[in-house]
Amino acid sequence: MTRYLNNMDNVVLHYALNGKEGLECLRQHPIDVLFLDLTMPVMDGYTLLEKIATHQIDTRVVVLSADVQKEASNRCRDLGASHFIGKPFEPEELFELLQTFGINSPKCSDLRLPSAETNYLEVFREVANVALGRGAAIISDHLGEFIRMPLPVVTTTDASTLAVSLSEIRDNNGLAISQRFVGGGIYGEALVRLHGKDIALFGERLGFSQVDEQKNEIVTDIANLMVSSFLVALTEHMNIPFSVRQPIVVEEYMGWGDTTTQANHTFSSVGYAYRAESLDFECDVLFLMDNSSTTVIKKIMETLH
Repeated sequence: MTRYLNNMDNVVLHYALNGKEGLECLRQHPIDVLFLDLTMPVMDGYTLLEKIATHQIDTRVVVLSADVQKEASNRCRDLGASHFIGKPFEPEELFELLQTFGINSPKCSDLRLPSAETNYLEVFREVANVALGRGAAIISDHLGEFIRMPLPVVTTTDASTLAVSLSEIRDNNGLAISQRFVGGGIYGEALVRLHGKDIALFGERLGFSQVDEQKNEIVTDIANLMVSSFLVALTEHMNIPFSVRQPIVVEEYMGWGDTTTQANHTFSSVGYAYRAESLDFECDVLFLMDNSSTTVIKKIMETLH
């Protein structure tokens, strides 16, 4: 957004890290167009839209969001947003919109390239955010239920720190599932933990059935959907086809995310939590990728940005 808008004449840009800062900025400055993300810390985009309506702030709101659920778009428009653009978007889509506002846009040939110094994790975080939004839309369409879209946590960590995090996840109440995946030189494991009284109902509404009570088919089917929907969306952006193994329920006696043999290695991780709005159901997902995979991811992100 910045590299596009910076090329425009007579445009003054203001930035806010979250909805609270955005509201303060709207109070202090006459803002003609507000470009709003939905998944922000402190105050999310939905709450800011409500505040704008409550305080009768005169501005056009254009939502730019990785959350592309149909219900997300409908809610934003109901709350007063004039337009909803899903990420990723094409420059032409933005320019056409700005022209309807009477703002002249630069030619595509005038666009400056992103800085080569951009941290690959920042690029990967945005790619993961878009993939997460696509995955949420897939699940929402199957479920017929709005999924609260989280901010993904994308980071690198060492083995000792990771071991502590895994221990905390494993010790929490709920059902744990492990599923390995591979693609394009990236090797990883997805760790899924399901919480809530409505796990079975959630699965049934997705069309899953329980044949053998001892095998937890619904649990593994839900976990597989959570993992696969994210990886399918990630494939679209990274141009890497991923394949997954059969998910398994992790028992107490089984090793899970064992990092002792890779004490000096760095891991890449993507973590997030899905929450159904009207059901007692929450799903924590953690994708772990080893040291060699981190190198591959870095090269791909450098190419993308």
